[in-house]
Order: sequence, then structure tokens, then C-alpha cells
Amino acid sequence: MPAGLVRRCPSRAAAVLALACLATTSCGPAASDAAPGATPSAGTPTRASTVDPPTADPPAPGLAAVAGDAQAGVRGRLLQFRRDVERHRLEVRLVAANAGLVVEGLDLRAPGLTTEPALGPGAVLVPAPGLDLPVTMGPADCTVPPAAPVVSLRLRDGTGAQRTVEVPLEDDGLVQRLHDQDCAEQALRGQADITVVAAQPVRTVRGPAMRVSIELRRLTGTDPVHVTGTGSNTVYDITAVGPLPTLVDGSAVLEVDMVPARCDVHALGESYRTGLIGLVVALGEGAPRPLVLTPADDVRSSLETFAVTTCRTPPD
Repeated sequence: MPAGLVRRCPSRAAAVLALACLATTSCGPAASDAAPGATPSAGTPTRASTVDPPTADPPAPGLAAVAGDAQAGVRGRLLQFRRDVERHRLEVRLVAANAGLVVEGLDLRAPGLTTEPALGPGAVLVPAPGLDLPVTMGPADCTVPPAAPVVSLRLRDGTGAQRTVEVPLEDDGLVQRLHDQDCAEQALRGQADITVVAAQPVRTVRGPAMRVSIELRRLTGTDPVHVTGTGSNTVYDITAVGPLPTLVDGSAVLEVDMVPARCDVHALGESYRTGLIGLVVALGEGAPRPLVLTPADDVRSSLETFAVTTCRTPPD
């Protein structure tokens, strides 16, 4: 597997690509999208960049040189980049003390989360800055309290020697946060369906906007569903039209105006975020929590195209 990082432009909308790549000679994610220098591609291990440099000469290559280390000289961290959120992906960052180690299998155990590796065997570990290996995350297991993540690695080296080690992963509370967020959303969506049902261009006092209609529909339960706010995305400012609704029975409709507020290359280059709609919602007496709606592909495409067209059209 390649040890280097390959940059690719976002591919959601041709119009976004045209505008973003005209203004710069290379097209990549915004600096805030990932830890410095580390932006993984789907299914491909990537070199990481935020690891302390070694303080001593590394041992010789292969498993024999790290036989006395319970982790075979491997240290790890669990991360999630902003680009990974929508596709429910995590990154296991591994840093080897020496060269010559190959990952034949990876099993992430993060109590409270369900995960599976998103790559095949054969990833070559490297010393600092390390390697990021993708893992796909399923729905959280809300019957299990979250706990610290550990990865089991099946390793081999160039001599054919093999070894399985367990490596605790630093996560800065990531597992707890993911568990809390997903379980809260599962509880909400168990009682109410919240869906984008329409989008059309309008003129507002702030200029051209897309007016989006969002339906809240009761499925089960009796807890009121309060929409308490909206959250803007990378390109659009999102504001409610009229009072924020509370769903009790039947259905309710929330309309929001999405006004393109950023036309710079970095914002438009994040086309994968342009079509996401942020709300703040409370279920019953619970605390308000952010909820990100992902509209159908045709609505997302229209939002991306509208942003680019508006940004390229001179103001009246």
C-alpha cells in the first residue's frame, strides 16, 4: 500500500470544482478539515503528521527488534476529521517505533460504538509521523456505556514472523462524544421523522436565497420535539422564516432561508458540506442538541449549484 498521501479535489459538483480550481493551482480541503497535514482518502491509509518526533534512534526493522514491547513499539490515537463526519468514518492513527511492520488485520474495540475496518490487509506501518487507517462506524450501541478504545493488530514483518498486539488509543473523549450524539439522535428519530421536502430560490432582503421546507412528522411517543435554533454550514447562513415550531402531534413545517454568505475558494471547495442543513432540536425536557439534515441528492445538488451561481453573479 502506498505510504504517501494523495490529494484529490472534492467531486460533488462540477460547478464547485470549476470555481474552486480556477482560483488556485491545487484543490484540497480547508485547513480546518483535519489535523495539519492529515486528510485521509476513503479506504486508503494515509500518512499522519501530528506526532512527536522520536527522541532516540529507532530499533532495527522487524518484530524481533521490538519483541520486548507489549505493543511491538506501536502507539495509537483515534480521530475523526470533519470530512469524515457525514460518512461515519473514523481514523486509527498508528505510529511504529521502527520500520518493517505490516498490518494484516485490525480490530477496533470501542465500547458503545460499532465499527469495522474500511481497508484490506497489507498496510505498512511507519515511524513518525505515522499512518492513518480508516474505520467505518455504524449506529452506536446505546445499551452499552462508552469506554476507552483499543485496537487489536495482527502484524507481520519481512521475515514472515507474526504477532498480535493490543494498542490502547488516545481519543480525547471522542468515543464518549460520538456515543452521546448518536444515542440522542436515535432517541429523537425514534419519535419523529425530520425531512427536507422542498427547496426553491427566492429573493430576500439579504439577497438571493434558497428557501427550504422541512417537515417534522410524529412517528411514535409523546415527547414534544422543539426546534430551538438553526446552524449555518460552510457556505450558507441558515435562518428560520417565522416562528420555530414544536411538534406535538401530526406534523409541523419549518421553513429556512439559506443565503450564500461565503464565496471564497476554501468554502466553495467544501462542496460536501454545502448541502447540509443544521438545526438545534430538543426532545421533551432534554437539552437542545445539534442535528444535521442531509437532503436527498437532487436537493443537495441544487444547493451546491445555487451557491456557485450566486457567488459568480455580480450584485445588482
